[in-house]
Formats: sequence, C-alpha cells, structure tokens
Amino acid sequence: MKLARPIDIDIEVASPRIILEMADVGQMVRLKRRQQQLRIDDAAALTDVSVDLFSRLENGKGAVRLDKLLQVLDAMGLCMVVASKQSELVRDISKVQVITSESSPLREQEG
Repeated sequence: MKLARPIDIDIEVASPRIILEMADVGQMVRLKRRQQQLRIDDAAALTDVSVDLFSRLENGKGAVRLDKLLQVLDAMGLCMVVASKQSELVRDISKVQVITSESSPLREQEG
C-alpha cells in the first residue's frame, strides 16, 4: 500500500497530545491507522462506522458525533482525556509537544 504523503513512523501515537481542533484528532487517528497498516475501509469496518465518517474524522471535515468519535478512538486503541489547562498533566504534555513539534511536527507531515 502506497501512502499519499510521507509519514515519520518515529512519532509516537501513544504520546499524549493537546488537541486544539478536530483536525488534530484526525491526524492522530490517521497516523494510528497507518501504523496498523489498515486501509481506511478496513479501519471503518473494524470500528463499525462508515467510510465517509472515518474519512471526515481523519480530515477534520464536517461534524462527527461524540459517541462515534469515542467509538473510533476506542477501537483504534486511543482515548480522550479531559483535564484542566492548569493541571500538571497538561503542562507536561505541552512541554513534550513543543519538543516533538520542533523535531517533526504532525501538521507539516499531514499538510
């Protein structure tokens, strides 16, 4: 399977990231799917959602219901964490995310 864009497999999907918009979630889902070497139609079938929904989610386009988002995240081995912006967890994630983005940002890879 040939990927549309080069991807840096060294980026760790398991590393927590601060999500600022739906496109950020989509990038994480796409990276996880590619790391699992799944085609989008196979991933949609495994997560029990339509290919259209999976594609919209990965591309950060259109609305995706929260229950469907959580269903996809769970099936892909991901989860969502909600925390105070002032929490130590968020501060630690921010530090790691800045370091990671300086060396190989997700946005540049996907854009």
